Amino acid sequence: MKNIQLTLKIFALGLTLTMLSCSKSEEVSPTPPTSDDLSFTYTVDPENPNLIHFTGQTTAETWYIHWNFGDNTGEEGLDASKVFFKKGEYDVRFKIFTEGGTAFVTQKVSIESDFQGPDLVKNGSLDGADFWNVLEISGGATVEFKDGSATWTGGAWGHVGIYQLIEVEADKEYQINMDVSGSGMSDCWFEVYVGQAVPQAGVDYTDGGIRLGLNTWDGCGGEAFEGQLTDIACVGDGGSFSWAASGSAYIVIRSGGVDLGAEGVSIDNVAIRSL
Repeated sequence: MKNIQLTLKIFALGLTLTMLSCSKSEEVSPTPPTSDDLSFTYTVDPENPNLIHFTGQTTAETWYIHWNFGDNTGEEGLDASKVFFKKGEYDVRFKIFTEGGTAFVTQKVSIESDFQGPDLVKNGSLDGADFWNVLEISGGATVEFKDGSATWTGGAWGHVGIYQLIEVEADKEYQINMDVSGSGMSDCWFEVYVGQAVPQAGVDYTDGGIRLGLNTWDGCGGEAFEGQLTDIACVGDGGSFSWAASGSAYIVIRSGGVDLGAEGVSIDNVAIRSL
């Protein structure tokens, strides 16, 4: 009788293992997507030649979709729109993520000219200090208007900014940009704000949050740099913003830290343009 029970147990165990083996062998791995599973088209906005509208298509079941516009910016979803601020050619990538893997396609988009929408900033060319005010926050750093630019120098944990009053319209999208250059900072920040709070001497300005900036602790500004801030920045939300109600606001540009570098930080062509 014991032999019969042992035989039955061995048979049941073998049957279970056989079923598990069959179950595993029947599992099918998801099929990896290929570039044939997706594509995209784009059109130029009739009112703004720098605004491009993208439409993606895919036959695969995706869990995430991402655009890379070729200028260190991106967006999610099948449909996307992008304003390109500088003329040139951009390799735009449309990528899908599925259970089987990823796939992407790329197209080259040509932009004929730099973006020139209406500008809210007065004397953005910084030909002198007209329309700009200096915001003294703490000693050690200075800012000077000279040779068509504004330049921050010094350090010693000093902190200084410049600002001006601008007028914004409700429900309109704006983009901040400027030319920026420097020889490399140590333990420093350079930040741009747009807020409603009135700047006050001796007080850090943080209203509205950092729109665009450099920060050596976050990985930019520590080495020599030159170009548009949108291309170099590693903090902020890309410099774009909208306003809930029409009215006044302040653009505040401030910098400071331990050492702003041998040549300091210089800016020119400050602009806030409507998109």
